[in-house]
Amino acid sequence: MTEPSVLSLNLQQLLTEHSYLIPMYQRNYAWGKGEIQALIDDVLDACQKDAPYYIGTLVVFKRKDGTLEVIDGQQRLTTLTLLALCLDNNENSNCAQYLLDFKKPNIYFESRPQSHETLQLLFDGTQETDLKYESLNGAILDGFKIIKEVLQQSFKIDDKTKSSKITLNQFCTYLFEKVLIAQVPVPEETDLNHYFEVMNNRGEQLEKHEIIKARLLSIIEEAKEKDIETDDKKLAKALIHDVWEACANMNKYVQYGFSTSLRTAIFSGGWNNLTAMKFQDLLAHYKNNAEDEALKQSNLNQKVANPIKDETANSSLSLHKILFDKDTVIPPNPKDKNKNKDDDSEIYYSVVNFPNFLLHVLKIMLNTDGELVDISLDDKQLLPQFEKYIIGRDVAEPYEQTTKFIYALLKTKFLFDKYVIKRKPLDDKHWSLEKLEKRGKDRPLDFYNSFEDEKTNKKLIMLQSVFHVSAPTMNYKHWLNASLYYLHNSFKESYDLNGKQVINGDKYIQYLEGLARAFMLRLYLTNERDNYHQIIYQTSDFNQVLSKDTDDNLNPDSLRTHIRHYLRYGNIRNIFVFNYLDYLLWKKGNGPKFIFTARSSIEHFYPQNKRDDKLFIDDKNTEDTLLHSFGNLCLISHSLNSRVSNDMPEVKVKYFSDGRDIENGQIDSLKLLKMVEYTKNKKEIWDKTMIQTHEDEMLEILMQGLNLISEDAES
Repeated sequence: MTEPSVLSLNLQQLLTEHSYLIPMYQRNYAWGKGEIQALIDDVLDACQKDAPYYIGTLVVFKRKDGTLEVIDGQQRLTTLTLLALCLDNNENSNCAQYLLDFKKPNIYFESRPQSHETLQLLFDGTQETDLKYESLNGAILDGFKIIKEVLQQSFKIDDKTKSSKITLNQFCTYLFEKVLIAQVPVPEETDLNHYFEVMNNRGEQLEKHEIIKARLLSIIEEAKEKDIETDDKKLAKALIHDVWEACANMNKYVQYGFSTSLRTAIFSGGWNNLTAMKFQDLLAHYKNNAEDEALKQSNLNQKVANPIKDETANSSLSLHKILFDKDTVIPPNPKDKNKNKDDDSEIYYSVVNFPNFLLHVLKIMLNTDGELVDISLDDKQLLPQFEKYIIGRDVAEPYEQTTKFIYALLKTKFLFDKYVIKRKPLDDKHWSLEKLEKRGKDRPLDFYNSFEDEKTNKKLIMLQSVFHVSAPTMNYKHWLNASLYYLHNSFKESYDLNGKQVINGDKYIQYLEGLARAFMLRLYLTNERDNYHQIIYQTSDFNQVLSKDTDDNLNPDSLRTHIRHYLRYGNIRNIFVFNYLDYLLWKKGNGPKFIFTARSSIEHFYPQNKRDDKLFIDDKNTEDTLLHSFGNLCLISHSLNSRVSNDMPEVKVKYFSDGRDIENGQIDSLKLLKMVEYTKNKKEIWDKTMIQTHEDEMLEILMQGLNLISEDAES
């Protein structure tokens, strides 16, 4: 039986193309001010970006009469209907044009005539003040009133303007055209009671990445004979499921997601090489390793599972287990922090989550194919981006795109695990760079440095952590995208003389150092800024990246003046400038143990808010005051900033000298350490001369690191 397709419906289609039944087992409408306010705020936020916005999922079961029984998502469906009715009743909105085919409410409530009557009266335009609570559904009436109040607060109805400069009509147009809901049908043979029980235990809607996975499996099912033989479809879907689940756990090495025999086939005997070069290679491994029983279990109407299970195989509750496996044991609520976990359930803490990782893989795959597509790395755009390039109805070769993406996903996760920094929860090291490998038959699976040379491994840890602590959020992690793109392309030529796949550590360092220089010169130290996509995908040689804002002869004095400007307080665009300098200082050596941590407060070493200020009493507010120069600035943590922000330099020096173990790495910044050393155990005070001297010294180190002057150049 063909698996029903997941549909992306805008609000106009949702209200006019289908009829929905809310069954008896569903609870009454229960959304209040908090949920309604959040929904409208999310739409307003997305409207400002003018990009398609997926508002959630609607899981339905098609009855024999064509009515869609709502299994999950009725609260959101009812709220969107009430929102449309409220806007339709508002004479200042233009939504009537979208509701020409909305002849009657398309939601019906099984054995709840009061609920249906309430919706019908609101549809007819009856004022809520004329409605009697005792004979109608009070929760639906309250929801309608709340929506009306929220809209009144969000828009000034009289002049149809809003503080965000979005008009009510713009909001209506966006709401009906670009707000999408994913309608997920369940197959006819689904045990609805079991499904509903699972969804309630789950306590949350289907994740967007689960919807994408379901769509990918639908594409395989609907593929033509020229793309894949019918007998291979079951295996291909089992393969996609296993790859997806193995990669979805970002806190585990991807090898753990496969049975022992498949792990050996896909990743070689040492479990450290990726033997497959394309999707068809992976499918061949499945053909050679799958058992007859596993092939039967991979039927779309049964559990899609690993052909051979072992205790390390991924066993998380997936969309397909929910839809197709009646024997699935309902798990406890995932919010229960006391649930048992496998011993290896958290091998490391990832720097990115799975939805964002999917966007990284998609962007790399598309640009490797030569499309030069700049897609968003914001996980709010996950479904729209996949709709456009992989799973949408307008995609020219959906099967080819699907199989290419699945292989790219596995390859990129393998490279991510092996060559991107991570944190180990049970280790005293803050950052690590390790690979998973089995060395010899009698030796257990273990972790080893990704690069045999300890100095190379350490330098890459420091380099990557510079980028990460400068952009710690999950979204817009451009440095990671650049790293994975480099690894993806270098992987083709990564075999050593012994046949092992190894990325050249020195070249990897050169690439990341070049990327850092490009970020500095083309993003943070210029007004003629490139964007991240131009730097990562359209720059052939980072060594040729020069400053845009200087003369062609790159006179060192004009460069210094130019860079000083962008390093002044108020002009600094990104804390990366501090972390990059710390990396250059660390490279010079002879300092204490140091690790990069999340520090985001730019602090004045000589305080800017000192009431009895004597040093800057005459020039505190001048344009070129040294108070706000880079020489007087350092990067510290928020907690430290709250403790020492307004203290004089000598007090700060005493704090760092007496209260912190600097030699063992308890210092927020190596630049800060330099400032402390200027005045520690000396009679001099932190004055203008010291500030200028320190800035000159740091500026020379920066210019050397940026290849703007040679290391033996005189200041």
